[in-house]
Amino acid sequence: EGVLFEAVYSPAPQTLPAHASLFTGLVPPRHGVRDNIGFTLKPGPRTLAERFRAAGMATGAAVSSYVLRAPTGIARGFDTFDDHMEIEGGSEALGSAQRDGAMAVESLSRWIEAQDGRRFFAFLHLYEPHTPWAPPPAHARFAHPYDGDVAYADELVGRFLDPLRAKGLLDHAIVAVTADHGEGLGDHGEAEHGMFLYREAVPLPLILR
Repeated sequence: EGVLFEAVYSPAPQTLPAHASLFTGLVPPRHGVRDNIGFTLKPGPRTLAERFRAAGMATGAAVSSYVLRAPTGIARGFDTFDDHMEIEGGSEALGSAQRDGAMAVESLSRWIEAQDGRRFFAFLHLYEPHTPWAPPPAHARFAHPYDGDVAYADELVGRFLDPLRAKGLLDHAIVAVTADHGEGLGDHGEAEHGMFLYREAVPLPLILR
């Protein structure tokens, strides 16, 4: 139902710098965010959420990763920004700390319901295709757990869009589906992402409906 763009690239194979670029339209040397930890989006560049809010729209977001928490500045311009997650000390690297995307879907869906007809910009962030790969049992049939996480993320997108379709909101909305980076999966010796700029890491999907 959408248009697929096949020549889209991330300016950085890490979550926070890539999202800072997604929201500001600037590359990392311009917006100042160069890594997931230890950097914040500096004041100055207007974010996508700030532009929508200035145009009179409600702005809400729900994210699934610790590295996109509000204190990084990525929440600037959002009226509501749900980044709540439980972090168990010492259990995993902060860059991999996440919550089930179903929680983000439920949170943002509730926020949209509360808008009661008001024009809005909603941002849903899913972290499922990211280590640690642990798809739910319904998607554990794949040979690689990464593929199971991708399938679960697809289910969550459907779970988010179906109520909008049922309420007739989808016919009046612009939906963008994209990503922040790819994954190494062992190619060029990189198990995950963040160091190299090969084709498995920086080309992105982008679908506009």
